[in-house]
Amino acid sequence: MPIPFSKNLIDIVKKFNQARILVIGDIMVDHFVYGTVNRISPEAPVPVVNVKSEKLMPGGAANVVGNVAKLGAKVYIAGVVGDDYNGDILKKLIGNVDSSYILTLKNFQTIIKTRVIAHNQQIVRFDREDNGKFNASVYRRLLEGIKNITDEIDAVIISDYGKGLIEKNFFSSLVNFLREKNKFIALDPKVENFKFYKNVSVLTPNLNETSGGSGIKIKDEKTLEKAGRAVMKKVKPDYLLITRGESGMSLYYNDGRSPLHLKARAKEVYDVTGAGDTVISTLAVAKSVGACISDACYIANAAASIAVSQLGTYAVGVNELEELLLSDFRRNKESFA
Repeated sequence: MPIPFSKNLIDIVKKFNQARILVIGDIMVDHFVYGTVNRISPEAPVPVVNVKSEKLMPGGAANVVGNVAKLGAKVYIAGVVGDDYNGDILKKLIGNVDSSYILTLKNFQTIIKTRVIAHNQQIVRFDREDNGKFNASVYRRLLEGIKNITDEIDAVIISDYGKGLIEKNFFSSLVNFLREKNKFIALDPKVENFKFYKNVSVLTPNLNETSGGSGIKIKDEKTLEKAGRAVMKKVKPDYLLITRGESGMSLYYNDGRSPLHLKARAKEVYDVTGAGDTVISTLAVAKSVGACISDACYIANAAASIAVSQLGTYAVGVNELEELLLSDFRRNKESFA
């Protein structure tokens, strides 16, 4: 696909504040501990981290919420937290977002992931979480809440981190209902759940997830194509968008058209953490305001290039995205003058 030089892309981004997105999935707290290492512990052969600072951020599906909100769209979130300190913290962290559809459960521990980082390197990560299925009443309450706001949303992002919320029966009921209501459904998948994913609008796995979901080891363009087609056959999405890191992204269509390959745009990649969240958020928002799938992917690719050029998880702002696309327009206009 040649680089678009139409101002249509900029017009799409200018309408981002009209989009209304619901994010459903595993929500958690990301806890970052930053410090320095100058010695090894005399008690065990491990580094001693001298803590300098700490930071709490919304994680998992809640990070997707932050990405959507930063793009200017109205966002709702549905998920579960525990009736605990971290649950309260998480609700505060998501800020000015409609959290009415988060269920607070007494017998559930809010998920928190702690990463200890020294000299820009992760030393260790430890997780506090409850995994496993929730009872039927939890899924019934979630679905009832979602049905109540269906007329108020344009698209749904399902963010599956494999923590138990997204399971076969709930997923099937949710997708069938959203399909009946003609909603755009974007799914960020977990490999172990490919067995029950079906009929979403777009699936957005990375290379490892595509390989695991298809059972095909991806070594080159030929095996990428084979794996992509296998996932399309298995999941039957309208579109499959494979994010490929420094190799960009590839879009597959369910009508047999040749795939669309977009090259990575970032000149310098500092951190790919959360780049997948940037892609699915931007794609869903763009589709919500009328973008065709190829334009939506182009805009998402541009947003990802901004995100990976920053250290740590980074939510791309609508103004910086518009500025990047405007520079594309000017550059291409000059080349065709």
